[in-house]
Amino acid sequence: MASSVANTTSSKRRRLLLLLAAAVALTILAPPPVSALRRRAVHLTVYVQEILDGPGQTEKLLIKGPGPANPSLWPPHNYLGDTIVMDDLVTEAVANNSKPIGRVYGIYMTASMTRPVYTVSFTLHLTAGPYNGSTLVVAGRDSVLDETRELGVVGGTGKLRRASGHVLWRTAKLESSVHWVLELQVHASVPADRHSHKVAIIQ
Repeated sequence: MASSVANTTSSKRRRLLLLLAAAVALTILAPPPVSALRRRAVHLTVYVQEILDGPGQTEKLLIKGPGPANPSLWPPHNYLGDTIVMDDLVTEAVANNSKPIGRVYGIYMTASMTRPVYTVSFTLHLTAGPYNGSTLVVAGRDSVLDETRELGVVGGTGKLRRASGHVLWRTAKLESSVHWVLELQVHASVPADRHSHKVAIIQ
């Protein structure tokens, strides 16, 4: 009887040791979590030239929303659901004639019946500097009366592939009632190149 109990105890110990060994092996072989992967910071400051009407217009009403009219916004983009498509020049400084470094392609929609709020989705395509040919995809809520608005970086391509982070967006200058200049400060990161750990900055 004692021999039987000893054998059973020994068998349980062996099974326990095998389970522990398997758990250790899985832990060693499992890839590290995404949060543990090395990432490289990306800081960009760019200026978007919005021309709403007249010569050089870069934004057009794509869909006229069903309403109702939003009393906090001004025509012609003041109806709930109004959707505007944009193809805006991106420059390295506030002035419209400063060096062009890309375009913003996207849409924004009147998203509130009572407040001056839009939902925004756009792709920033860079055509100069260390990220020439790369893009950042940005989306979020734009409350136009706030001095600074925050939108999310939800992806990218090229050297900005798998980007994540946020954009601080503010109105930098009103050239006229139909020409607004927006400052975009990008605070993001991308998976680090194993051969380089430099931080590239455009300011």
